[in-house]
Amino acid sequence: MKKQLLIIGGGFAGFWSALSAIRQSRELKKENELEVTLVNMDEYLTIRPRLYEVSLEGLRVELNKYFKQLNIKLMIGKAEIINPEQKLVTVATESGSRILNYDYLILSSGSVLKAINIPGIEKTFNVDTFNGAQKLEDHLTKLAHKNFEGNGATTFIVAGSGLTGLEMVTVIKEKANKILTDQGKDSIDFKVVLIEKSDKVGNYYASEAQDYVIETLKAKDITVANGVYLKAVENNGATLSDGHFIASQTVISTIGLVASSLCNFFKGEKDKLGRLHVNEFLQLKEYNNVIAAGDVANIPTDDEGNSSLMACQFSMFLGKFAGHNAVNSLFSEPLKAYSYKDYVTCVDLGQQDGMLTSGWDRKLVASGIEGKNIKMEVTTKLIYPADDVITALEDSYPEVPNVAENAV
Repeated sequence: MKKQLLIIGGGFAGFWSALSAIRQSRELKKENELEVTLVNMDEYLTIRPRLYEVSLEGLRVELNKYFKQLNIKLMIGKAEIINPEQKLVTVATESGSRILNYDYLILSSGSVLKAINIPGIEKTFNVDTFNGAQKLEDHLTKLAHKNFEGNGATTFIVAGSGLTGLEMVTVIKEKANKILTDQGKDSIDFKVVLIEKSDKVGNYYASEAQDYVIETLKAKDITVANGVYLKAVENNGATLSDGHFIASQTVISTIGLVASSLCNFFKGEKDKLGRLHVNEFLQLKEYNNVIAAGDVANIPTDDEGNSSLMACQFSMFLGKFAGHNAVNSLFSEPLKAYSYKDYVTCVDLGQQDGMLTSGWDRKLVASGIEGKNIKMEVTTKLIYPADDVITALEDSYPEVPNVAENAV
């Protein structure tokens, strides 16, 4: 009987886990002794870092383009219950619940927006998932049909100034005006408000990078409300913690991510984001047949207290190591330790503006159109799997390049 490798989640970590597992099984000449199944909510690898963009075209890659040729089974459904002791996973599908058994499990179920307990939070929009981004676009299209008439229709509120918040707040005008142009209408001078709880936007950046962000927001006429947070959201606007009400029909939340709740089915230490702590081989120490990869995994990246972040630059490589190690563990071969000390951030700040930072102190490396071009190079090319299936398979080998050098 074939050994069963089950992968939960088809994001960057899950996708590369599946390809790496097939590649390594072929390397060991064990391909006929292994069956790989991946469970995902839909049939796509969503290019999540681009969901804030003006257009949603080209932001999903068909999983079966790769999986069918490589004999990877794709099950469309939602993993709801995991029983690690009995090695069983319950999956909700359109045709009912399915119970899958596994010999080895790779948990790569990703992250979700942090739940915020404020009145009306369900009225906010987000770009956390493709469906969320599509819902925002449909909403803007509906407003455009009415030429954005009505109280607060021309004001956009973005809550949170993390990377996604900065990208959303600097692109939302362009997105709305493109929709108007597509409808044959004139552009509108929208108002955009960024809500940030801390005293200063971008305080996670080194000073020069932070200054560039602030200057760019000012140049784009974006109003920044510091030291406040959303207190309540209604259909016609949002109330801030200082009591100020801003009329708006479009409130977008980008306030933080937490790990998939499936992490709770496993014993062991979790961090403040709900991620599972793993060893250098990405294994959970409480189990001999479970690996966590991507946004559900916390693994140290150096000896200074830094650990992997919820970002595709980590998830891609974690997936490649996960698939490799899962197969080697199944067939009693040596495992490969994950090591990734490099770290960069690249952020899109709208037309002609972007930024690249390097290191955990996030020092400014490039800005302006140069920074924008680097961001586009990374997100439109480098994070996509090769179009050729065999080339993508070869690319799944677990090694981490110098991302900072490649980016520039």
